[in-house]
Amino acid sequence: MFSVSIEQGAPVIRGANPFNSKMVWLPAAALCALAMPFGWTGLFAPVIWLALVAIENARGWKKALSFVIAGLLMLVVNSGVIPGNDHIALLAPYSDDVGNQIYASFRPAKAVIALTLVLFMLMRPQPLKRADLPVMAIAIAVPVIAGAFLLGVSVKLTATIALAALINLAVVCIAEEGFFRWVLQRGLETGLSQWKMWKWIVAVAVAALFTTLHTGWAASPALLALVGIAGLGYALVWTLRGSFWACVFTHWGVNLFHMTLLKYPF
Repeated sequence: MFSVSIEQGAPVIRGANPFNSKMVWLPAAALCALAMPFGWTGLFAPVIWLALVAIENARGWKKALSFVIAGLLMLVVNSGVIPGNDHIALLAPYSDDVGNQIYASFRPAKAVIALTLVLFMLMRPQPLKRADLPVMAIAIAVPVIAGAFLLGVSVKLTATIALAALINLAVVCIAEEGFFRWVLQRGLETGLSQWKMWKWIVAVAVAALFTTLHTGWAASPALLALVGIAGLGYALVWTLRGSFWACVFTHWGVNLFHMTLLKYPF
Protein backbone atom coordinates (compact mmCIF):
# COMPACT_ATOMS: atom_id res chain seq x y z
CA MET A 1 0.00 0.00 0.00
CA PHE A 2 2.85 2.39 0.79
CA SER A 3 6.34 2.88 -0.55
CA VAL A 4 9.22 4.49 1.35
CA SER A 5 12.09 6.42 -0.22
CA ILE A 6 14.87 8.62 1.14
CA GLU A 7 15.05 12.21 -0.08
CA GLN A 8 17.71 14.58 1.26
CA GLY A 9 18.25 12.32 4.26
CA ALA A 10 14.57 12.24 5.31
CA PRO A 11 12.15 9.35 4.77
CA VAL A 12 9.18 10.18 2.53
CA ILE A 13 6.13 7.93 2.52
CA ARG A 14 3.94 7.83 -0.56
CA GLY A 15 0.79 5.92 -1.27
CA ALA A 16 0.49 3.54 -4.19
CA ASN A 17 -1.03 5.07 -7.32
CA PRO A 18 -3.78 4.67 -8.32
CA PHE A 19 -6.11 3.53 -5.56
CA ASN A 20 -7.02 -0.12 -6.00
CA SER A 21 -10.50 -1.46 -5.31
CA LYS A 22 -9.69 -2.58 -1.76
CA MET A 23 -8.25 0.84 -0.92
CA VAL A 24 -11.42 2.45 -2.29
CA TRP A 25 -14.26 0.39 -0.88
CA LEU A 26 -13.01 -0.73 2.55
CA PRO A 27 -12.45 2.84 3.80
CA ALA A 28 -15.76 3.90 2.25
CA ALA A 29 -17.53 1.12 4.14
CA ALA A 30 -15.76 2.05 7.37
CA LEU A 31 -16.79 5.70 6.97
CA CYS A 32 -20.45 4.64 6.86
CA ALA A 33 -20.08 4.13 10.64
CA LEU A 34 -20.05 7.93 11.04
CA ALA A 35 -23.81 7.82 10.50
CA MET A 36 -24.13 6.43 14.04
CA PRO A 37 -22.77 9.49 15.90
CA PHE A 38 -23.59 12.09 13.25
CA GLY A 39 -26.81 10.85 11.62
CA TRP A 40 -27.61 12.03 8.09
CA THR A 41 -24.49 14.19 8.02
CA GLY A 42 -22.32 11.13 8.60
CA LEU A 43 -23.72 9.47 5.47
CA PHE A 44 -21.88 12.05 3.39
CA ALA A 45 -18.47 10.77 4.58
CA PRO A 46 -18.20 7.76 2.19
CA VAL A 47 -19.48 9.87 -0.70
CA ILE A 48 -16.88 12.58 -0.06
CA TRP A 49 -14.27 9.83 0.24
CA LEU A 50 -15.21 8.43 -3.17
CA ALA A 51 -15.03 11.90 -4.71
CA LEU A 52 -11.54 12.44 -3.25
CA VAL A 53 -10.42 9.06 -4.61
CA ALA A 54 -11.89 9.91 -8.01
CA ILE A 55 -9.74 13.06 -8.13
CA GLU A 56 -6.60 10.93 -7.74
CA ASN A 57 -7.63 8.18 -10.14
CA ALA A 58 -9.29 10.19 -12.94
CA ARG A 59 -7.72 12.11 -15.82
CA GLY A 60 -8.83 14.93 -18.09
CA TRP A 61 -12.43 16.13 -17.81
CA LYS A 62 -13.28 13.33 -15.38
CA LYS A 63 -10.65 14.65 -12.97
CA ALA A 64 -12.03 18.19 -13.31
CA LEU A 65 -15.54 16.90 -12.65
CA SER A 66 -14.30 15.02 -9.58
CA PHE A 67 -12.88 18.24 -8.14
CA VAL A 68 -16.24 19.94 -8.71
CA ILE A 69 -18.22 17.09 -7.13
CA ALA A 70 -15.92 16.90 -4.08
CA GLY A 71 -16.19 20.65 -3.55
CA LEU A 72 -19.97 20.69 -3.94
CA LEU A 73 -20.37 17.78 -1.52
CA MET A 74 -18.32 19.60 1.12
CA LEU A 75 -20.33 22.78 0.59
CA VAL A 76 -23.66 20.97 0.82
CA VAL A 77 -22.80 19.02 3.97
CA ASN A 78 -21.47 22.19 5.61
CA SER A 79 -24.36 24.41 4.49
CA GLY A 80 -26.72 23.49 7.30
CA VAL A 81 -29.41 22.04 5.03
CA ILE A 82 -28.68 18.50 6.26
CA PRO A 83 -30.50 17.73 9.54
CA GLY A 84 -28.49 17.34 12.74
CA ASN A 85 -25.75 19.89 12.18
CA ASP A 86 -26.18 21.90 15.37
CA HIS A 87 -23.10 22.79 17.43
CA ILE A 88 -22.02 20.14 19.94
CA ALA A 89 -20.61 21.88 23.04
CA LEU A 90 -18.11 19.99 25.20
CA LEU A 91 -17.47 22.64 27.89
CA ALA A 92 -19.05 25.87 29.01
CA PRO A 93 -17.74 28.79 26.92
CA TYR A 94 -14.97 31.08 28.07
CA SER A 95 -16.14 34.68 28.48
CA ASP A 96 -13.90 37.73 28.89
CA ASP A 97 -14.69 40.89 30.85
CA VAL A 98 -16.61 42.47 27.95
CA GLY A 99 -18.60 39.38 27.00
CA ASN A 100 -16.56 38.00 24.09
CA GLN A 101 -16.72 34.20 24.13
CA ILE A 102 -14.66 31.23 22.97
CA TYR A 103 -16.59 28.00 22.52
CA ALA A 104 -15.25 24.47 22.93
CA SER A 105 -17.70 23.11 20.38
CA PHE A 106 -17.89 21.75 16.85
CA ARG A 107 -20.42 21.10 14.13
CA PRO A 108 -20.90 17.52 12.88
CA ALA A 109 -20.50 18.59 9.24
CA LYS A 110 -16.93 19.80 9.71
CA ALA A 111 -16.12 16.78 11.88
CA VAL A 112 -17.31 14.44 9.11
CA ILE A 113 -15.27 16.28 6.47
CA ALA A 114 -12.19 16.35 8.73
CA LEU A 115 -12.36 12.66 9.61
CA THR A 116 -12.75 11.74 5.95
CA LEU A 117 -9.75 13.87 5.02
CA VAL A 118 -7.59 12.42 7.79
CA LEU A 119 -8.32 8.89 6.57
CA PHE A 120 -7.59 9.99 3.02
CA MET A 121 -4.29 11.59 4.02
CA LEU A 122 -3.25 8.36 5.74
CA MET A 123 -3.55 6.75 2.31
CA ARG A 124 -1.96 9.70 0.49
CA PRO A 125 0.53 11.13 3.01
CA GLN A 126 1.59 14.77 2.71
CA PRO A 127 4.66 14.94 4.97
CA LEU A 128 5.89 18.21 6.41
CA LYS A 129 9.40 19.17 5.33
CA ARG A 130 11.98 21.43 6.94
CA ALA A 131 11.71 23.82 4.00
CA ASP A 132 8.01 24.32 4.81
CA LEU A 133 8.73 25.79 8.23
CA PRO A 134 10.05 29.28 7.28
CA VAL A 135 7.12 29.85 4.93
CA MET A 136 4.69 28.69 7.61
CA ALA A 137 6.34 30.90 10.23
CA ILE A 138 5.97 34.01 8.07
CA ALA A 139 2.36 33.19 7.20
CA ILE A 140 1.58 32.84 10.92
CA ALA A 141 3.58 35.84 12.14
CA VAL A 142 2.18 38.45 9.73
CA PRO A 143 -1.52 38.23 10.74
CA VAL A 144 -0.69 37.67 14.42
CA ILE A 145 1.54 40.76 14.60
CA ALA A 146 -1.04 42.76 12.64
CA GLY A 147 -3.68 41.49 15.05
CA ALA A 148 -1.69 42.65 18.04
CA PHE A 149 -1.76 46.19 16.64
CA LEU A 150 -5.37 46.15 15.37
CA LEU A 151 -7.09 44.12 18.11
CA GLY A 152 -4.86 44.45 21.12
CA VAL A 153 -3.13 41.82 23.26
CA SER A 154 -5.12 39.67 25.69
CA VAL A 155 -3.14 36.73 27.10
CA LYS A 156 -5.39 33.94 28.32
CA LEU A 157 -5.54 30.17 28.69
CA THR A 158 -8.22 28.05 30.34
CA ALA A 159 -9.39 24.46 29.96
CA THR A 160 -12.09 25.68 27.57
CA ILE A 161 -9.59 27.57 25.42
CA ALA A 162 -7.19 24.60 25.37
CA LEU A 163 -9.99 22.24 24.27
CA ALA A 164 -11.26 24.80 21.75
CA ALA A 165 -7.75 24.98 20.27
CA LEU A 166 -7.58 21.19 19.89
CA ILE A 167 -11.01 21.12 18.25
CA ASN A 168 -9.93 23.93 15.98
CA LEU A 169 -6.98 21.86 14.77
CA ALA A 170 -8.70 18.48 14.52
CA VAL A 171 -11.97 19.70 12.99
CA VAL A 172 -12.01 23.28 11.72
CA CYS A 173 -8.55 23.65 10.19
CA ILE A 174 -8.50 20.21 8.55
CA ALA A 175 -12.01 20.60 7.12
CA GLU A 176 -11.48 24.15 5.84
CA GLU A 177 -8.04 23.48 4.36
CA GLY A 178 -9.41 20.30 2.79
CA PHE A 179 -11.97 22.37 0.91
CA PHE A 180 -10.02 25.54 0.19
CA ARG A 181 -6.62 24.01 -0.53
CA TRP A 182 -6.86 20.31 -1.39
CA VAL A 183 -9.98 20.63 -3.52
CA LEU A 184 -10.59 24.24 -4.59
CA GLN A 185 -7.11 25.74 -4.99
CA ARG A 186 -5.51 22.50 -6.20
CA GLY A 187 -8.40 21.95 -8.61
CA LEU A 188 -8.11 25.44 -10.10
CA GLU A 189 -4.33 25.10 -10.38
CA THR A 190 -4.74 21.74 -12.11
CA GLY A 191 -7.26 23.13 -14.57
CA LEU A 192 -5.07 26.14 -15.37
CA SER A 193 -1.71 24.38 -15.21
CA GLN A 194 -0.74 25.43 -18.73
CA TRP A 195 -0.64 29.06 -17.59
CA LYS A 196 2.08 29.24 -14.94
CA MET A 197 1.21 32.72 -13.64
CA TRP A 198 -2.40 31.71 -12.98
CA LYS A 199 -1.42 29.96 -9.74
CA TRP A 200 -0.81 33.38 -8.15
CA ILE A 201 -4.17 34.69 -9.38
CA VAL A 202 -5.81 31.50 -8.10
CA ALA A 203 -4.21 32.07 -4.67
CA VAL A 204 -5.65 35.59 -4.46
CA ALA A 205 -9.08 34.45 -5.69
CA VAL A 206 -9.28 31.59 -3.19
CA ALA A 207 -8.15 33.92 -0.38
CA ALA A 208 -10.91 36.37 -1.37
CA LEU A 209 -13.49 33.57 -1.25
CA PHE A 210 -12.15 32.42 2.12
CA THR A 211 -12.56 35.96 3.47
CA THR A 212 -16.06 36.32 2.00
CA LEU A 213 -17.24 33.09 3.62
CA HIS A 214 -16.00 34.36 7.00
CA THR A 215 -17.91 37.65 6.92
CA GLY A 216 -20.59 36.21 9.23
CA TRP A 217 -17.96 35.41 11.85
CA ALA A 218 -15.79 38.54 11.63
CA ALA A 219 -17.24 41.02 14.12
CA SER A 220 -15.55 44.17 12.78
CA PRO A 221 -13.78 45.55 9.68
CA ALA A 222 -10.46 45.13 11.49
CA LEU A 223 -11.10 41.44 12.12
CA LEU A 224 -12.30 40.91 8.54
CA ALA A 225 -9.07 42.50 7.28
CA LEU A 226 -7.08 40.09 9.45
CA VAL A 227 -9.08 37.17 8.07
CA GLY A 228 -8.13 38.34 4.57
CA ILE A 229 -4.44 38.61 5.46
CA ALA A 230 -4.49 35.16 7.10
CA GLY A 231 -6.42 33.61 4.20
CA LEU A 232 -3.91 34.97 1.69
CA GLY A 233 -1.13 33.50 3.83
CA TYR A 234 -2.70 30.03 3.77
CA ALA A 235 -3.17 30.25 0.02
CA LEU A 236 0.44 31.30 -0.52
CA VAL A 237 1.73 28.46 1.67
CA TRP A 238 -0.04 26.08 -0.70
CA THR A 239 1.24 27.91 -3.79
CA LEU A 240 4.83 27.90 -2.55
CA ARG A 241 4.97 24.53 -0.78
CA GLY A 242 2.06 22.41 -2.06
CA SER A 243 1.66 20.70 1.33
CA PHE A 244 -1.77 20.07 2.83
CA TRP A 245 -0.44 19.69 6.37
CA ALA A 246 1.70 22.81 6.08
CA CYS A 247 -1.51 24.72 5.30
CA VAL A 248 -3.40 23.04 8.15
CA PHE A 249 -0.75 23.87 10.77
CA THR A 250 -0.33 27.41 9.45
CA HIS A 251 -4.10 27.93 9.76
CA TRP A 252 -4.04 26.47 13.26
CA GLY A 253 -1.03 28.54 14.29
CA VAL A 254 -2.87 31.76 13.45
CA ASN A 255 -6.05 30.63 15.21
CA LEU A 256 -4.13 29.40 18.26
CA PHE A 257 -2.34 32.71 18.77
CA HIS A 258 -5.58 34.58 18.12
CA MET A 259 -7.35 32.61 20.87
CA THR A 260 -4.56 32.76 23.44
CA LEU A 261 -2.80 36.09 22.80
CA LEU A 262 -5.29 38.46 21.12
CA LYS A 263 -8.73 39.81 21.90
CA TYR A 264 -11.19 37.23 20.59
CA PRO A 265 -13.27 38.24 18.77
CA PHE A 266 -13.24 42.01 18.40
